[in-house]
Amino acid sequence: MIKALFFSIIVISLGSCVAIKDIRYSKGGTSLNLSKKGLTSFPDEVFDNKELKVLRLYGNKIDSIPERIGELVNLEKIYLGKNNLTSLPKSIGSLKNLRILSAQFNDITSLPEEIGDLTSLKHLSLNQNRLITLPSGIGKLQQLEVLELRFNFLTSIPDEITNCANLKFIYLNRNNLSMLPAEINKLQSLKELHLATSGVLINVPESLCQIRNLEVLEIDFQVAIPPCLLVLKANRLQILLR
Repeated sequence: MIKALFFSIIVISLGSCVAIKDIRYSKGGTSLNLSKKGLTSFPDEVFDNKELKVLRLYGNKIDSIPERIGELVNLEKIYLGKNNLTSLPKSIGSLKNLRILSAQFNDITSLPEEIGDLTSLKHLSLNQNRLITLPSGIGKLQQLEVLELRFNFLTSIPDEITNCANLKFIYLNRNNLSMLPAEINKLQSLKELHLATSGVLINVPESLCQIRNLEVLEIDFQVAIPPCLLVLKANRLQILLR
């Protein structure tokens, strides 16, 4: 375990040395910020601290996350945005305490089925990647509240997503969807559904009217919506036309 409040790591990559100085830990050594350090690979030194709870690697040039990430069983938050990632390792499913997984602004084309093993996950942010589909295992994320998938290439959403009983906010803007799961009404905790520019032929199922907590629906102005949604609009639902 790393005891010092500050320490230095030397990362050697492609024959060049990048010095990372004065990496700050929070009290107890549970938070590590390696954002914008010019890293080209995942630093092995991270695994020296098995008590790590927060890991920030935003804005580097890392192209892969090692399977060893599963060793950091105490991780609660990990920020991997703006790197060169094309995938996430299967072992990420071992992070049973993970509550926030952010991997925005990468080139991720698919997610491992094991993503569904993140039993504590509340916030999954995958904006601006290259996702075409989602694994059915995503439906096992019973604690998930926020799902961000803007600016991808999704052509469909698995029906299993409707098993995520605690989902409150879904962002699907800028995708290639043609329809939503017919039983979307199972998402009774849903408060906001963002569908603007999510697909030119997006089909809004009538079952959406059965979601009692829905407050915001963002959608393209040319998309036909079920008449029952217009009734809800007169009461509590805010329909945003883009």
